[in-house]
Amino acid sequence: MKHTASRVESAPSSVNSFGSLSDDGTRDLSMSMSANGDGNSNGKRRRRPRKGDKSRSERRGMDVKMMMTPVVKVLLFGVLLSFLDVLYIIKHLENASEEASEIMTPNGSSMAQTPSDGNTIKSNSNQSENYKQIVNKNAITNTDPLAEKGPIIKLIRDAGISFDPVEDADLIEELPKWSDVVNMYGPEPVIYGLNEGNCERFQAQTDKGDHFIGTAGAFNTGTNLMSELLLANCLMPDHIKKHGNNSRGIRWQVPWGKHSPAGDKEYRETHKTAKDALVDSNDIMPMVTIRDPLIWLKSMCRHKYTAIWAGFKDKVHCPNFLLKDLAMRVRYDGFTRDYESVLHLWNEYYEDYKNVNIPFLLVRFEDLVFHPEETITKVCECGGGMRSGKEFRYIVNSAKKGAAAHGDMKLRTGFVDALVKYGNIEKRYKDFHSIEDLKYVRDNINQSLMEMMQYKSIDPLFWNRSTENIISKDVKQV
Repeated sequence: MKHTASRVESAPSSVNSFGSLSDDGTRDLSMSMSANGDGNSNGKRRRRPRKGDKSRSERRGMDVKMMMTPVVKVLLFGVLLSFLDVLYIIKHLENASEEASEIMTPNGSSMAQTPSDGNTIKSNSNQSENYKQIVNKNAITNTDPLAEKGPIIKLIRDAGISFDPVEDADLIEELPKWSDVVNMYGPEPVIYGLNEGNCERFQAQTDKGDHFIGTAGAFNTGTNLMSELLLANCLMPDHIKKHGNNSRGIRWQVPWGKHSPAGDKEYRETHKTAKDALVDSNDIMPMVTIRDPLIWLKSMCRHKYTAIWAGFKDKVHCPNFLLKDLAMRVRYDGFTRDYESVLHLWNEYYEDYKNVNIPFLLVRFEDLVFHPEETITKVCECGGGMRSGKEFRYIVNSAKKGAAAHGDMKLRTGFVDALVKYGNIEKRYKDFHSIEDLKYVRDNINQSLMEMMQYKSIDPLFWNRSTENIISKDVKQV
């Protein structure tokens, strides 16, 4: 049988191809047909509209309208705003880089551009004075100030506080670098009791359904902040299961009073505050706050609570450890206690907790500022609790005080102010201008507590060394 080869047509070239696919899936003639004699004068032919074309177009319009729901519109608008914000920041950083390059040489030294005639070129007079200060301040490392403060800025944004890199330049300049924060407090929270078995001890004692978490701490150590963060982010599921949703298991304070010493067992187990009359002291785990003693001493001078000591009214020199009589007396609920000095109140309050045979956690106030989510999560879970929501709720003082909650960041004096204050080593020594005062603190502070909570040691010559460093840097720049 003779086999006849099937016919193979050559592929059409770009010149005589039938047409290309259009957006709606139909074909559109795009070839020049004049070579075949059936084209028009301009070499194009339009096909006649087919039945159903209009209906398909209308259907597409209806589909688009159905897709553009209010939710989709809001999302698209949000994406647009985010894109514009990114463009704005990129433009700001590009301008910053250009300005820095005009001021600095590649190795970070100061430079004035000089033309061939020897005349110095003046810098652009239109540059922002505030931003030039930021650039000059970071000239030695030749790094962008926003990048160095990235984790701090993220905390501010996570807390729901908006800011403008240009309008808030002065405040941004005050924010500490993250490296400074790590240098002062380490890279992560320090919580005494987590690794000492206190969590397991508390959860194993008495009925979990009756357990509470409560706050304690010396005056001016952030007990209110701890309480508010726990109330906003923590709940005790076993307690709720037994007592209902109206009792989440989080108490504002321990039943014997959050500022009262815990060393007296009888007082701790029998004394009750007005709102804690029915709370068994064995059913509550104290979450005790502590604060860097140098900053704490200055806070005591501003807010003495029920403490009295010589010189506490002195606005210029307080505390004054040069006085002969440093004795202090504190009135608690039902008794008074005498201390050798205001510093010894800090020592003895926390030494009491270390020596009592009850499970507790000791939490640095500074970690509630720089690591709030991680710290509160660990504290909550240690007591048998769990996070009350996926989104962590920050406590920003101004958020509860009227118009400043949504206004200029310069008006906010709560969370942002704390970030500035506690991340700056110089602010730690602020108003301590007497070497003798600092020597007294260094020699009388409880060193075991300092080491346990990883607070930096006291340097009586801090200001002398700071002055020497400033002079040394100026000399190097010259």
